[in-house]
Formats: sequence, structure tokens, C-alpha cells
Amino acid sequence: MEALARTEVRTRVPLLDLRREYYACRDELLAAFERVLGRMQLIGGEEVRAFEAEMAAYLGVRHVRGVASGTDALWLAVAAAGIGPGDEVLIQANAFVAAVEALQRVGARPVPVDIRLDDLGPDPEDVAARRSPRTRGLLVVHLYGLPVDLRPLLAFAREHRLAVIEDCSHAHGATLDGRRVGSFGAAGAFSLGVVKNLAAYGDAGLVATDDGELAERVRLLGTHGQAKKNEHEFFGTNSRLDELQAAMLRVKLRVLDARNRRRAEIATYYTERLRELVVTPPEDPSRSAVHHQYVIRTPQRDILRPYLAERDIETGIHYPVPIHRQPAWRRTFGDGLVLPRAEQAAREILSLPVHAELTDEEVERVADGVRSFFRR
Repeated sequence: MEALARTEVRTRVPLLDLRREYYACRDELLAAFERVLGRMQLIGGEEVRAFEAEMAAYLGVRHVRGVASGTDALWLAVAAAGIGPGDEVLIQANAFVAAVEALQRVGARPVPVDIRLDDLGPDPEDVAARRSPRTRGLLVVHLYGLPVDLRPLLAFAREHRLAVIEDCSHAHGATLDGRRVGSFGAAGAFSLGVVKNLAAYGDAGLVATDDGELAERVRLLGTHGQAKKNEHEFFGTNSRLDELQAAMLRVKLRVLDARNRRRAEIATYYTERLRELVVTPPEDPSRSAVHHQYVIRTPQRDILRPYLAERDIETGIHYPVPIHRQPAWRRTFGDGLVLPRAEQAAREILSLPVHAELTDEEVERVADGVRSFFRR
């Protein structure tokens, strides 16, 4: 009995805890839910219009269109930008598979490029080397909430008349030179799925753009090409943000910056305590990260991860297999492509808990756990 009494009760440090986030703004969320159900206008109503306007103001763009998912946002952005059959689009090899799916859906060919190991974005030199006369676009992923240094990529795109599509699904609120990501290219595609910094309670997404014609094409593509009731200009699909999700997102948008600041505080603490032991995210005064994930790199990743798990510290790997090494890619496009930096990163990356609801004690436990591994 005495031995049991001395045993420490240790709770798990979660990589993400959606319950904590819900209870932090439960009253406002339930009020929004009641407001929508009281009106019973569940599709295409004032909540969607208000969210689109509020999000456009937040991002600093002229137009936002709510859609059904982040995957649809990528596809609709690519299609509305005029990319189609026979076109090639350059994408970084450590992107999520949805980027490939979006291009496949419009008949374009994805061309993976290698990455820079600092911000894990596309390497401008490899982008230039892999461009062909058929290249029409560049799809850039702001991975883990750190803005990619777009400046050389945008200059290259202007020179060669390429459409730049930003995948901002990890980067709600992140900035480059004081400007929010999603506002630099022809369009920004955002997932608002359940694990994102700005998250719905189900699938949701949006497309952001300054181009009014592109925004209108997104709207038409997402409503079966219907310009007015029962008149369809072209064939599209059904991809709409619904009123309930829009109402929830309006509540969460009001606290997004505060929650991102908490993530930044946690990230700063980790970096201060871990930078001598592992590769930590880059620090750049021209870029503000929102730390959708706090990702370290170490060749000892596959030993460190179970070590932390034994100490009830949950971690993740986002993403362990580059797109050109996926079984679906190999069946479709074959083997043979070698992108060494993307492959190195995939072997070394490890995501530590960084969500805004972590306590200071939990954050300290995570840092202590990593430090104790390297100082065994």
C-alpha cells in the first residue's frame, strides 16, 4: 500500500485536445448553434456571407469563398486559376497527398520538386530546374504554420507567367513581411478541418483571392455551375460551406490570434530549451509562424518517439512519406524520382504538442522529456 501511495499519477500530454478547446468557448459556440437552428436557413445564408466577409478582412483579400473541405479548396482554386489537362504544376515533395489529388482532378500533371531544409518549402533552384514548356503553375504549402519564403518563388512565377496557388491549411494567420499568407498568389486554399488552428466541427474549407473573376468561378464550380436557379453555365460539383460550420468558425475566428500567440509562446520555450539538441523551426523576423505543428528534426527520431511515448508524451509525424514515394504515386507515375532533402526531412521530422490549451507544466514536461533523451 505504501508503494502504491508513492506511485506518481502521470497524465498523458496530448498532441491535440479538442475537448479543451471546445470548453474554452462552449457558451459562444452553443449560442451560435441555437441561432442557426432557430432560423433554419442551413445553406447559403447570412452566417456564410458574414464569415466570408470577416475572413476576407482578416486575410487582407477582396474575396473569400467557403467550400466543403480543404481538398475541395485546393481543387477549386487550381481549376478556377485556369489550370487544366496537359498542364504541369510544380509541387513540393513533402506536401500532403491532397495537392496531387487536386491536380489529378483537373487533368494536370504534378511535378514534385525538392525542398529547402530550413522552412521545408520548395527549393527555388529545383523549381527552376524542373520547369518545362508545359509548366503552368506552382503549388506552395506553408507547412506546419511557418510561411514559406515566397519572394524568390513569386519572382520566378512572374517571370514565367505561372499561377501560384498557396496551400495555407496549416497557416491560418501566419505572415510574411507583415502580410498574411493566402494573399500572395492567384489564390490561397485553406482547410478548416477539425484539427486546424481555425477548425470547424467537420470538414470545411475556403478559397481566398483578390481576383473577382477567379472568386466567381470558385462559387460557380462549387454550386454545379449554376449562375441562376436551374441555369447551369458549366458542370461543377456540390462544395459549399454550411451555415452551422460558418457560425462556429465565426466564433473561433475572434480568438484565433490569441490562440496563435499561445502557440508561439510554447514554440519559443521549446526552441530555447531544445535548439542545441535538435533542429528547431527557423526564426526569421520577416515571418510570423502560427505553429500548427511544432516540428523538430533529428536522425534519432525513431528512437526518441517511443522514449517520449513511454513518458506519456504524445507526438506525431507530418508526413512520414513524401508524395513521390507513396504507393499511389508509384502506381500512377512510376519510380525513379530522387529528392534527397525531402526524403531526409521525412526520416527526421517529429511533431511535439503545441496546441493552445497546453498547460505550462505540460509544456515543461515535453521539453524535459526531449532533453532527458539526449542527456542519457
